[in-house]
Amino acid sequence: MKKALINNLQNDVYCRIKPSKKHGVGVFAIKDIPKNTNPFKVTGKECIIQRTLNISSDEVNKLDKEVKKMIKDFYHEQDGQFGIPYKGLNANDISFYMNTTKKPNVGFKSLENCSLVVFNTLKKIKKGEELLINYDTF
Repeated sequence: MKKALINNLQNDVYCRIKPSKKHGVGVFAIKDIPKNTNPFKVTGKECIIQRTLNISSDEVNKLDKEVKKMIKDFYHEQDGQFGIPYKGLNANDISFYMNTTKKPNVGFKSLENCSLVVFNTLKKIKKGEELLINYDTF
């Protein structure tokens, strides 16, 4: 297990959160990321597997104003429901902090064994470049 973690730290950690000129904070490359790479690969797996629970819009609207804002910022409402990790908002990973653009350098795909989407780079991303996704297609 330790060997897998060391391998992940050496080969699969590509990003960090830092202030963004685009908006608030964003996700930035700490080294060059090749095209078609999952920049958020976790130790031993392609993706984070999270169980989610559906929370209705009515339930969300009864929450603290700032918590409600976070849910609406990070999750999409579908059929009057928000799918929230059962461990809560503190379970959000670094990918949740990507900013949006009409010209993204990160895309996504669904994999059968993953509960959330898997991200992939659409082009080579250079060290220091911000990772951006198109929220409209996401």
